[in-house]
Amino acid sequence: MEIMGRGLKQILQESPCYFHIFSKFLAYRLFGKKSPLYGSADIINVCNLHCTHCYWWLNRKENEEMTLEEWKEVIDSKFKKQHVFIITLVGGEPTLRPDVVELFIKEFPKRVCLVTNGTKPLKKYNDIYFYWISIDGTQEIHDKIRGHGAYSATRKNVMDYVQKNGSKAYKDIWITMTINSLNYHTVSDVIKEWRQYSNKIGFQFHTPFAKGDPLWMPFGPERTQVIDNIISMKNKYPDYIINPTKQLELMKKNWGGHGTTPIDCPTWAILSVDHMGREKRPCCIGSAEKDSMKPICEDCGLGCYSVLVGYGFRG
Repeated sequence: MEIMGRGLKQILQESPCYFHIFSKFLAYRLFGKKSPLYGSADIINVCNLHCTHCYWWLNRKENEEMTLEEWKEVIDSKFKKQHVFIITLVGGEPTLRPDVVELFIKEFPKRVCLVTNGTKPLKKYNDIYFYWISIDGTQEIHDKIRGHGAYSATRKNVMDYVQKNGSKAYKDIWITMTINSLNYHTVSDVIKEWRQYSNKIGFQFHTPFAKGDPLWMPFGPERTQVIDNIISMKNKYPDYIINPTKQLELMKKNWGGHGTTPIDCPTWAILSVDHMGREKRPCCIGSAEKDSMKPICEDCGLGCYSVLVGYGFRG
């Protein structure tokens, strides 16, 4: 038996962590106390791709990076101090800082999710929770968004990882797809192409930083149909599609806020830091810089926050 990829032995080993999570949940429910449940870290300010839909390039600063010792201080003073459970490592492209990846995995064994474009070979980490592999559609659409050759490179690296690391290696591979106006019609194709090589798949929607973003998929009949189709496929693949139905239903309309201001979105639930260890505002795709561009909350499609709203957490 597994719960979100975690076996019984692992769950028992992590019982102190669940105590803290349960305590935070009770404090929120009974007293309205808000304390972060999860963590997110942009561990590098460099990426080998320039994806057309990526928020990161909007606020990127050149030539800034922290040492391993500085990241250890962030881990101790922020993430461990506040007893966050799962840590998601992002960038840039986080696999370009293997030293920082290894540090986080050592400090949070079986609790690190590594978000990657997968174009670099995937290293086998015994204590990683899983790789989040970003797939943006079939090969043609994926390459249109991420650049020529990106899809074949990612596919090869995933295949190599699964074939070289034993019969259970596929459990380390989770697929994440950000749905937008270019790829919404490829959702079922992505499931068919990747299901046998991966453990789970999760969906979210593109969040714009400016009105009129052509990649944003507006609320309406077309978006609703895409979500209804995912819900239908979830009935067919209940152990593969991880999105709860309540979350998917939420994403048919505005659930997060007004303009660039979060309202219902529980941004407090994820402690997010940028590549310099500074806390990001208003959320994990925001910025520590006051004058930087902000995501449009009323058009948000982020899965990490909408799933919490679906479970009853509010801003």
